[in-house]
Amino acid sequence: MKQMFAESYKKALSFSLLLLLTISCQQITDEEISSRLSMWDLSHMQMVKHSLNEEDDFYRPAYEQLIENAESELNKGPWSVTFKDIIPPGGTKHDYMSMGPYWWPDSTKADGLPYIRKDGVAKPENRMDRTQLGGLFNGVRTLSLAWFFSDDRKYADRAVELLHVWFIDEDTRMNPHLEYAQAIPGRTDGRGIGIIDARSIYDLVDSITLLERSSAFDQADKAEIRQWFTDYRNWLVDSQHGKDMDVYVNNHSTAYDAQVSSIARYLGDDEFVRQKISAVPENRMNHMIEADGSQPHELRRTRGLSYSVSNLRNFYNSGEMGLKVGVDIFGYANPEGGSLKNALDFMIQYIGKPDTFPYEQISNWESAENGLGILIYRAGRYFNDPEYQRLWEESFAEKLERDWILMVMPGLE
Repeated sequence: MKQMFAESYKKALSFSLLLLLTISCQQITDEEISSRLSMWDLSHMQMVKHSLNEEDDFYRPAYEQLIENAESELNKGPWSVTFKDIIPPGGTKHDYMSMGPYWWPDSTKADGLPYIRKDGVAKPENRMDRTQLGGLFNGVRTLSLAWFFSDDRKYADRAVELLHVWFIDEDTRMNPHLEYAQAIPGRTDGRGIGIIDARSIYDLVDSITLLERSSAFDQADKAEIRQWFTDYRNWLVDSQHGKDMDVYVNNHSTAYDAQVSSIARYLGDDEFVRQKISAVPENRMNHMIEADGSQPHELRRTRGLSYSVSNLRNFYNSGEMGLKVGVDIFGYANPEGGSLKNALDFMIQYIGKPDTFPYEQISNWESAENGLGILIYRAGRYFNDPEYQRLWEESFAEKLERDWILMVMPGLE
């Protein structure tokens, strides 16, 4: 199978599409890379790369972990939606499919249908193509960063192979939509909230942008992958599923904002990003953050801290993209006084005190708290507040010193 993928790697692209995208697909400069990265900071990454030559470098633990992970990723995959046994309702394995994570067979029914919901209790079998997608995201991100920081071509080669299988090869490529994501047996073939399955796509498009500097990426691949993302972005904007998520009132809508904006940034459509992020305060923050910084739509879940951290991460990610196009949402306070800053402060009070958290968190407290730590690291820069930097250094810096995020995004400098 892998040999077949390699043999089809040179697949030709139509002349018209290649001509349309040739200019944008040439070897790109640092300035062009920076203009298309949605989340990562190229200047910071270059500083980190240079500093790795210094003794006792702060970023050395994260780099060593990155290379260790990249060595492992060389032997994983490839990944494809066509590797599943089931055929989605559309009639082709090329369509992505997953089931709602918290939905289980009804034990009172002979056939288990329709499924019933157990919030916060995931059914592993429901992941389906989500497992494949996660493998792609993790693999390409890790390999692209390992190539950038080490200059070892083998990592770029493998990352491009994974991209080719997922986006280009006719036998294994994914159709550019999520129509059948998070289906519920006995209830629906797919839901708009399934779009969140691809919420980390901002790291994937930044990985691709970075890899375009590599000689491992040829012109035809660049053009065809960009066309895939053009089609997928159009589906996100025009489909009923996408429209449903654009008006949702919880973490699904904030994840949608970050996803669709990152793709627009990758495609060079900064005006779309500017408009989308400019609408975040009124469309999202006004409805999701209370005066005390609590996020009621997330706190009602069985893992209230995890969902609150995840939603604030979505906000921060959109805000990061906004800064790149001249839109700053970090200083905004809604009519009740809710803001991204006091949303962070609301959660900070519970660090190390899970017994005082007055909401449900049935599992994964440590993971949620570590995610909060990364937001604190980022917040020092967003709010120009050394107190966040101090809290990061005192409570999280040593524990999270091997996190790859430190290598691609700066804190307070």
